[in-house]
Amino acid sequence: MDEKAVSEVIGVVLLISVTVIGVALVAVTYFSQPAPSEIPHVSVMAGATDTTFILSHEGGDALVKGNYRIYVDAGNGLEDETNNFSFEGGGDVWSLGKTLAYNYSGKTRPERVVISVIDSGGGEMMIAELGYGTGGDPGTGGDPGTGGDPGTGSSPYIDYVIDENVFVHGNTLMFSGNNVFGQGATIIITGGLVASDLNGGASINVSNIYINGDVTLNGGSASLGSPVVPGGIYINGSLTLGSGQRHIYGDVYVAGDFSLKDARIHRNVYVDGDLTLGNTPWIADEAYIYYTGTIKSPLDSGSDYDSGIIAKCIKLETVPRARMPDQDIPSPKAAEWYASKGYAPSGTLMNNVKIFAPSYISTSGSSASNVIIIAYDGDISIAGGWNTVTGVFFAPKGRVTFDGNRIEGTVIARDGFFATHGGSTVIFKNIKEYITDPDDYPF
Repeated sequence: MDEKAVSEVIGVVLLISVTVIGVALVAVTYFSQPAPSEIPHVSVMAGATDTTFILSHEGGDALVKGNYRIYVDAGNGLEDETNNFSFEGGGDVWSLGKTLAYNYSGKTRPERVVISVIDSGGGEMMIAELGYGTGGDPGTGGDPGTGGDPGTGSSPYIDYVIDENVFVHGNTLMFSGNNVFGQGATIIITGGLVASDLNGGASINVSNIYINGDVTLNGGSASLGSPVVPGGIYINGSLTLGSGQRHIYGDVYVAGDFSLKDARIHRNVYVDGDLTLGNTPWIADEAYIYYTGTIKSPLDSGSDYDSGIIAKCIKLETVPRARMPDQDIPSPKAAEWYASKGYAPSGTLMNNVKIFAPSYISTSGSSASNVIIIAYDGDISIAGGWNTVTGVFFAPKGRVTFDGNRIEGTVIARDGFFATHGGSTVIFKNIKEYITDPDDYPF
């Protein structure tokens, strides 16, 4: 079988579909039967032509044929069409990267599709319901907490931070440690990113990453994305992955050109520009690179090259866009509000301290938990020892610098977040873990 031809057909069906389907994962009882003891979670991308309907498994649990059913509603109610969905390429396990195709030629176009799983007693639980939309980019559905499309700005900023699990938002991420952990969380960088920003070899294990500029990772092994809860990496610029066997987890959306040499690509990459291939990339079996411009590889100079890599690179007229969140860092509240909530204008770094000041510097090296520091007109700097600090850090006109062992919480700083100590660790915690009453949210 011509693998490239099959890849192109699947790519066109999924990405230039006449109709696009939005996916909503739910956990409600279907047909009033007992639920399975453990409910699977599945993320699905779907698309259709005039005759064929495609379901692509984009993440979550694998489903074995016989353990699920697919119902199609063409206007007369749901009908079981499970046996009419066939695996592209054969097999009987629907897992990451595999697609199911349903030919409805001569029939009415389906209005919605329901996927259910079957428990040991024969009961069913609906795990996905797909309703037709109208146009636009292909949509994906995912488990709650894995992020998704950027916000539209219609909700208050604090709601966006909480709902999308934002824990770093600023112009720069400079990290001299080993790991940033944010499974199901979001980082927003309003500038670009280079390898030296990540200590050459740091791992940014964060599900959703938005970068409003070029990304150049050349040398070292700095990696992006969460291997446990992969989401989306959105780059509003060009992407260069040069020397160094780094890992890239999650679907990647590039608004410019893509140069790929040594990186290990675990999910799909969508490039709205040119694609340049180096000698030693690795692309997972279920992953593809879709691009709109031209492609260059060592084949152009007469050198040998892996035909399997070329087959995974598919040219399309359009690809899903690299969207950036429409969210600006807000100004702080009035000084009177902070005073009424018990914030002090200065103070030693200690447990449960709340500071509202033009800027804040701590050189004590002390560890502290559940702190809230608001620097309304400058920077926040915490240094002086191998300490651990947890809490909320807000510098709408400055930067946050941490020179210690471990920082947990949420960092919102216009001019960026700088973790400057070698070997340090950054861990996401939602702001709700530090502030339980919405009336006390500090911005």
